[in-house]
Amino acid sequence: MELTEIGALQIAKRVDAILHVPGNYRGGNLEMTIVIDTSLKPEDCSAAVAAVVRALKRGKEIFRNVRLNLVFWGRETEAKVTPMAMLVTGGVFDGYRCDPCQKRYEDLFAYLKKFHARSKVILVFADEQNEVLDKQAAKEALSPFLKSKLLMISEQVVGGTEFLLRCM
Repeated sequence: MELTEIGALQIAKRVDAILHVPGNYRGGNLEMTIVIDTSLKPEDCSAAVAAVVRALKRGKEIFRNVRLNLVFWGRETEAKVTPMAMLVTGGVFDGYRCDPCQKRYEDLFAYLKKFHARSKVILVFADEQNEVLDKQAAKEALSPFLKSKLLMISEQVVGGTEFLLRCM
């Protein structure tokens, strides 16, 4: 996964659009979630995540004080609250282990709906190998709100609503 500076800025603009969805963000401290697929190599995902975080912090004042939930999505899902600065410096990747495995998006979406529904923005850095086997379960997990908060970042950048339409 290679992300240019322009690509990071385009993602920042899409995040801004997510925040302006009616009823999503009304001010105050922002809570967001970043999901990192453990199938990605650490050097690839750390550079891409750092570029996006830098673009977000440069673009808007609200990204200066964020409650950031970091989720490592692999055979087991591990989540922790992390300062955004740790993503820029790469400190959160010190214990990161690349663990390529087949994963299902509907499982991730169900997890996010259950544990990270309060997040106003959810960025998913994922490998292209993941798939949707149960389309109905994915649709139920993405509805009614998750699809408007989600941005999938891999070889392409796809919003949650667009992802839902593609897999149906």
